[in-house]
Amino acid sequence: MWAWNADTGGGMAELAIFVINLDRAAARMQRMAQRFAALGLQPLRVAAVDAAAPAFAAPGYAPGAGDRWALLPVEQAIFESHRQIWQRMVDQDLPAALICEDDLLLSRDLPQALADLDPGAHGVIKLDGFSAARRYGPLQGDLRAIAEPVPSAACYALSQSAARQLLQDSQQYCATLDDFVFAPRVGLQPMQRFPALAVQEMCVSAPTDARVSALARPDKGPLGFRLRQELRRGLRRLRRKLGGDRALIARGGVIARPDLAPDLPPYRS
Repeated sequence: MWAWNADTGGGMAELAIFVINLDRAAARMQRMAQRFAALGLQPLRVAAVDAAAPAFAAPGYAPGAGDRWALLPVEQAIFESHRQIWQRMVDQDLPAALICEDDLLLSRDLPQALADLDPGAHGVIKLDGFSAARRYGPLQGDLRAIAEPVPSAACYALSQSAARQLLQDSQQYCATLDDFVFAPRVGLQPMQRFPALAVQEMCVSAPTDARVSALARPDKGPLGFRLRQELRRGLRRLRRKLGGDRALIARGGVIARPDLAPDLPPYRS
């Protein structure tokens, strides 16, 4: 069942590649299959949890049990779609996997990067870029530690031990998928690949569809909850102004959006 095998000389020798795709979006999966095939890779399709389905349910969703007070149904469905792959990794004893969504552009350098990856050493490695500046630690080869919440969990490598930890920590959740997956944990520091080797189409061209309506907003919770969240954000901003950002940069960190591989289109303005 392996979609990628290589004698890597230290990297992962076996890596399953999963693409999450709604049953009603067959054309998107066809495009993704063609893009992977052009790189000599064969992804495995996983049916996405559909928030529009009559029987939609999000068993782990617990309003107020996380950084958010509530999530939109589509945000719950995205979380559950990824969570089912984490469970599959554990159930099928998969050493590692590349987990992708179905709207990616892929660099021709991706196969070699997969051969060189060692998710077991880092647990979570984010391979896609997003057009928003964030804080990252010093460069370690091609990787930087993710130092604050980052957008987009559209393409990331995951070790089985990290999948187990994410499953355990998400028995009850109320956080967006990207905030949850890329949050540092004890023994688990997510990393970002520089340059990024994949990018969502919406980041490089005007989006042709939208998963979440621009008018849709989840409940932000009662006043007390909102005040606590604002206090936390204010303290983080203060720590950065009082020297946190200077210390990060002095250590070799950056405040930037990940560069994209040269053969990928540039971020849209």
